[in-house]
Amino acid sequence: MDFRPITPNDVKPLQRLFMESLSDLIRREQFEDADLLEEEVARLNTTIQDSFDDDAVDVFVVEREGKIVGTAAVLPPNEIITAHLDVEPGAVEIGCVYVAPDQQRQGVGSFLLSEVMATLGEDATFYLDAGFPSSQDYWEKRLGPPVMSLDHYWGPGAPHKIWKIMKRPGWK
Repeated sequence: MDFRPITPNDVKPLQRLFMESLSDLIRREQFEDADLLEEEVARLNTTIQDSFDDDAVDVFVVEREGKIVGTAAVLPPNEIITAHLDVEPGAVEIGCVYVAPDQQRQGVGSFLLSEVMATLGEDATFYLDAGFPSSQDYWEKRLGPPVMSLDHYWGPGAPHKIWKIMKRPGWK
């Protein structure tokens, strides 16, 4: 697997990855919000454009055999995080983490997170949040319990969870 920052040539493949991943996620989660897919893809496309225009936003991809199979961004903490936590100065968010459905459970997500964390350097603090239940389960297994669970954020029984990770030398 190869990890690298995105280039303008990656925009169309990333849009396909977002559509494929989100369609699969929404189907598995049995969400009935007809606008959710369109809104999420639009948000992710804005992040891609921001990465070309704003030095505070970096988007990375993982390629396997010449095909983009995963992506993640390093960006300023989003509004949900900043509205509910006192964000440490200089801290970032790791967001927009998606792995192609046919590549899940094959180490792509772990590789992606490890590589993104390596770009942050020693003693970095980062935030990560999730609203989809399967994403929350994944991050709890990988990062431990969240620092905050916003109960019923997305409706009855549908929380939004936020993690704060203080990376230390040697931590992976």
